[in-house]
Amino acid sequence: MPASSPGDETGPDDRVLVPDAAAARDVGDDPTAMSAGHLQERAVRGAAWTVVHTFVAIPIAFLVNLVVARVLGAADYGRLALLTAIMEFVSGLLTTGFATAVIQYGAKAHAGGRTADVARLLSQWQGFRLVVAMPVLLVVVFVTADVPPWAMGVALLFGVVLPSALDGGATSLGIENKTADGAKIALVTTLLTQVAVVVVALVVRTPDAVWATRLVVTGLAVGLCLARIAPAYRVAVLRPALPRGMPAGFWRFAVPMGLAGVVSGLVSSRSEVFVLSWLATPEALGIYALSFGLAVHTFAPAQAIVGPLIPAISGLREVDESAVAPAFRRVVRSGSSVVALVDAAVVAPLALLVPVLYGHQFAEASPVVLALAVTSGIATAGGPIFAFVTARLSGNPILVAYVVALVVDLGLAVALVPSIGVWGAVVANAAGALTSLGILAVRELRALDLPLRVVARDAVPLLVGSLSAVGAYLAAAAVEGPVLLRAVGAAVLGTVMCVGVLRLLGAGLTVEDRGAVDRVLPDRVRRPASRVLDLLLGGATPVR
Repeated sequence: MPASSPGDETGPDDRVLVPDAAAARDVGDDPTAMSAGHLQERAVRGAAWTVVHTFVAIPIAFLVNLVVARVLGAADYGRLALLTAIMEFVSGLLTTGFATAVIQYGAKAHAGGRTADVARLLSQWQGFRLVVAMPVLLVVVFVTADVPPWAMGVALLFGVVLPSALDGGATSLGIENKTADGAKIALVTTLLTQVAVVVVALVVRTPDAVWATRLVVTGLAVGLCLARIAPAYRVAVLRPALPRGMPAGFWRFAVPMGLAGVVSGLVSSRSEVFVLSWLATPEALGIYALSFGLAVHTFAPAQAIVGPLIPAISGLREVDESAVAPAFRRVVRSGSSVVALVDAAVVAPLALLVPVLYGHQFAEASPVVLALAVTSGIATAGGPIFAFVTARLSGNPILVAYVVALVVDLGLAVALVPSIGVWGAVVANAAGALTSLGILAVRELRALDLPLRVVARDAVPLLVGSLSAVGAYLAAAAVEGPVLLRAVGAAVLGTVMCVGVLRLLGAGLTVEDRGAVDRVLPDRVRRPASRVLDLLLGGATPVR
């Protein structure tokens, strides 16, 4: 989740004086320049590179995933998904909340010029990773990952030890608001990883080898962030210290956020993966994993367009509290509108083409992709709500929301998977995601004093896009003919239905919303993207 600016709670020790000019030069920033405009300018620069990374990486990831799925088959693809889920789970087990808290508190100190506080925080973060997190993660991976000895060695070294020793660099990029550098590094890492994965999949043809290859490349790439952070912070990362004497309120925020991070990861997809590996066939696990991956890839471009709005908007709580509620509505409208168009134009054609692209082993995945994509679209549009809640530096409400969602998710998965297989996991995933989103949304609306009916109208495009996707899929599936022709027809039908209904209802983007999204787009994609955004202008009520 994106880090947002500190909110109401006291952050790092405010009694520390602003450092002298030499210290300020050492971190490469003039504290007096770290105004809201300065931070927003950096956020926009980072947003442009985030969009570039997404629009380059997603098509490549889609093609690589296609090759891997066809080479491995449904059962081995399911094993790869399980091994990947294990590493994702353990990597966030003890670090997610700590990292979020370090970025939140560190960003405030960095913006205020308190470089010594930031350096101390980074050293303590690395100490926590090495002394507390790393030993636990080593044990968890050793016990849970059922792989050959060579693969176990790779997992422990590149999946646990190297990230534990070096990933303070990535944390520092977040603190310094150098999201542009982070996006560039992510792009390079993605390209190297995908090339290596394809070669290994075609040559070795085993899920364990593909899994180990990903860990090696990403583990080595962790250190790249160190080259782009301020020298003083690089020294701090390489000099770990025990996590003692943390800022006031730090643990009160970090502990529930850490638990919430682990639980949210289980709610998003991993709980279903684990339940399917326990109660269903390897083929069913493979079908679910492929479908979920496609759903996530489908909405990555929408997230890249909506996501960059979050840092600047979240920062408003620090400089202009009265602007937060209008910003919230703008994010809801922008997210819902962009997701609606992706739903209508992409989801149904993609679902129809699954058997052609991935082979008949994955034929059952076609309607599963449709269902999971609709759920993923709702989660994407509602994702910024998490940023607004997090900006209050209160982790307990987020933890409660995700715990309730996990209980719903796991309960439905265990009850339904034995009888209806993959569809039990689909139902559980949707219920868990909607539960956490609903709880957080209700809480934030009350805090912002926004009526539910007003925000519900802002989110109307999301409902229109989802229904358009389902309608286009059912219509295309009901007719005979070449699947490629039916997929094209579904895309046209879904788009026409979505845009037509939005215009009829007067829902969608306002001119101001369109301008806000347009400003974060890179120059090379601004013109074609602007034409797409024009389709979503629905005359919605302007922000006041």
